[in-house]
Amino acid sequence: MTEFVLNGAVQKFEGPPGQTALDFLRLQARLTGTKEGCAEGDCGACTIAIGRKHGDGLKFTAVNSCIMLAADLDGCVVLTSEGLSQNGELSSVQRAMVELHGSQCGFCTPGFVMSLFALHQSASVENENEGVLDALAGNLCRCTGYRPILAAAATLHYAPDPRVPKWRAALDTLRQTAETPKTLDDLDAALAATPDAKLTAGTTDIGVSIAKYGHVPAKIVSLRDIVALKTIEASQTHLIIGAMATYSEILPYLDGKFENFAALIRRIGSVQIRNLGTMGGNICNASPIGDSAPCLIALNAVLVLRSAAGEREMPIDEFFTAYRKTALHPGEYLRAIKIPYLTKNEKFFAYKLAKRFDQDISTVSGAFMLRIEEGYITRARAAFGGMAATPLRAIAIEAALAGQPVNDATFDAAATKLHEIFTPISDFRASAGYRLQAASGLLKRLSAQAQDENIPSEIWAL
Repeated sequence: MTEFVLNGAVQKFEGPPGQTALDFLRLQARLTGTKEGCAEGDCGACTIAIGRKHGDGLKFTAVNSCIMLAADLDGCVVLTSEGLSQNGELSSVQRAMVELHGSQCGFCTPGFVMSLFALHQSASVENENEGVLDALAGNLCRCTGYRPILAAAATLHYAPDPRVPKWRAALDTLRQTAETPKTLDDLDAALAATPDAKLTAGTTDIGVSIAKYGHVPAKIVSLRDIVALKTIEASQTHLIIGAMATYSEILPYLDGKFENFAALIRRIGSVQIRNLGTMGGNICNASPIGDSAPCLIALNAVLVLRSAAGEREMPIDEFFTAYRKTALHPGEYLRAIKIPYLTKNEKFFAYKLAKRFDQDISTVSGAFMLRIEEGYITRARAAFGGMAATPLRAIAIEAALAGQPVNDATFDAAATKLHEIFTPISDFRASAGYRLQAASGLLKRLSAQAQDENIPSEIWAL
């Protein structure tokens, strides 16, 4: 049984493991303010706020309920637009939207309100400029009414909801009886018994399959309660990321060590997606256009794999074996990702091409680590996504760069190796010819930035 606090009242859920949070809210709880727009986490009409224990209080995040499983609400405070008002009085967020005419047709309004509520509860986010734009990037208004919505957002300031102590106390009364693994040993045993079970982390991928296509796995094992998989450690030599750490949790660490990686992560999806999605899930999904993998390959990351038989480590460039296939053994799972820090004279570059800049799947991506000493490239690592059946390390590109001077001729010569390495497919995102030309263009961009880091890499910065 799943128990959580819904709009202030304890709620029990005993539905099927594949039921989405949105379906539960609309069809069973009859809270119809939360809407279904896209069923894939793009439009934000389904946004709700999730509060989790944080010290003596709660930390609220905005999430897409259309791709979140209802069972994963276990142990959370869940707020929908219906739960914001008190004693017939609108909340400050709702009132600002009303007074500044932030609601047009009204369909998307509850989602905007919940995103703003989560921002309103966050003392770490400045409610202005890019903070607001980032918080609302995952909410689409089909009436093109963003100006009054942004005006409403500009009036808000951090103000904890006075009901937080009551909600926090209610969480402590929950029985937490859901039969999910709580420790790594529990997970080892569960997978030893059912090695074909589908592991769920943030459900940003499997949630789409369920919500949009009705593809519900026969056996689901949720990792949500395993604290050991959520840790992030900045050691002396490596950044070690637990497989269940979300992108939102990872970003502050990447900002300090790998800024270009962090910039790419911010393009993966909206705040709602980054609050659920995990880097571990992105890797194990093994998509050839997953955004994390090329960066991790270029950075020479190592994966820590675990099962009941023990742990082993594997370079990530050996992990992907075929289209959506990995080197994981039956009953084995990803425990952590170890990223070595850049050393003196090493620089990291990451690029992504997609049909739109934000919140879109890659058409082609490239990531590069160069060690440059006295004008020469003494070490190189390169990886591409969208160019093969798997994210792929480009060893021939690395060999062409190593030992060469940092100039256009060097990178032009390396680009000629692309035809030897890759035979990309043509699909609805791009033709094979476009992909090869685009990858060559990424090397030209790399050449420019390797010679002068101050050269803008995006057209609007010119």
